[in-house]
Amino acid sequence: MDMALDADIAAIAEIIARRPRLDLANVDIPALRAAVNAAGWPTERTEMASVEDVSIAGGARAIPARLYKPRGGKRLPLLVFCHGGGFVLCSLETHDNFCRALAKAGDCAVLSIDYRLAPEHKFPAAYEDALAALEWAAANASALGCDPERLALAGDSAGGNLAAAASLHASPDVRRILRHLLLFYPAADPTASGQTYKTFPQTPFLSAEMMRWYWRQYVGQPEELTDPRVALLRSADLAKLPQTTVAMAEFDPLRSEVESFCMALAEAGVDVEARRYDGVSHGFASMVGLIGKARQAIDHGGARLRGAFAVRG
Repeated sequence: MDMALDADIAAIAEIIARRPRLDLANVDIPALRAAVNAAGWPTERTEMASVEDVSIAGGARAIPARLYKPRGGKRLPLLVFCHGGGFVLCSLETHDNFCRALAKAGDCAVLSIDYRLAPEHKFPAAYEDALAALEWAAANASALGCDPERLALAGDSAGGNLAAAASLHASPDVRRILRHLLLFYPAADPTASGQTYKTFPQTPFLSAEMMRWYWRQYVGQPEELTDPRVALLRSADLAKLPQTTVAMAEFDPLRSEVESFCMALAEAGVDVEARRYDGVSHGFASMVGLIGKARQAIDHGGARLRGAFAVRG
C-alpha cells in the first residue's frame, strides 16, 4: 500500500530501503544488536544537568539503569523509562537522546532501565525487571534526589508494553504515587493479529513480519499469548492505570491494537488522551531532531507529564 510519508521520515526511509533485507530465519541476534547499537542516527542531544549510571538491586539480578536530571534545584518528579526494541534489541545507549528529550520536556528526572532481553530471557523476564525497577524507584526516589510522591512510567513500543504491565501489577503503595503513564505506540497484543498488520505490512522502521518475529522471541508458550502481564488487551484491571497519554503513528502494523487499547482504557474509566501523528511510522518518536513530529510527540507527552506532576496528591 502506498504511504503518504512525512517528508522527514521519507528521507530516512530511503536510506533504510538501500540496506540489505534482514533474513529472520538465519539472523545472528548478537550481531544484530551490535549493528543496532552502532547505527548512530544523529538524533538531537539535549544537555542535562547530570547523567549518572546506577544499579537497581533486587529481582533476578542487578538491573543497569541511567538517571537523567535536566536541572538542579528542588527535587524533581521521577519518570521510569522502558526502551523499545521488540524485547530483543536496543539498550540504554540507543535511547539516550530520547530520554534526555523526555527529561527536558517533562521537567523531571528520567530513570532508564536496561531490562533483560529475549530470546535468552523470555517472558516474564523483561516484565519482572520493569516491575522490580518501578518498585525500586518508588522506594529509592529520595535517595536519588527525587520527589518520592511524584512518580510516572513511560515506554516506547515493547517498552510501552512493559511500562503498562508494570503499572497494572505494581503494589498499592506504588500505584498511590504513580501520577502518569506515557506510552509511545505500545505493543499490546502478542497474537499480532490486528487489522493494520495487513494494512501496513511494511513500514520504514517495522514490518509485520519483524514484529511477529519479535513476539516469538519473547513469548515462548501458547498460553502466554493471553497472559495479562503481556497481553494488555486481556487485562481485567485496566481501571487501575493512572492518567495515560498514548502517541501512535499513522503507518504502523501495531496501530489497530494501540487504538483498541486506548478504547479499552476509556471504557474502563481511565483518563486517557490518545494522539495520532499522521505521515509517520512506528518508531518515529525516538528520532528527535530528525523527524519534526518526534519533537511534537515528546513535547506533548512532556506537557501531560508536567500537568500530572503539578496536581497535588
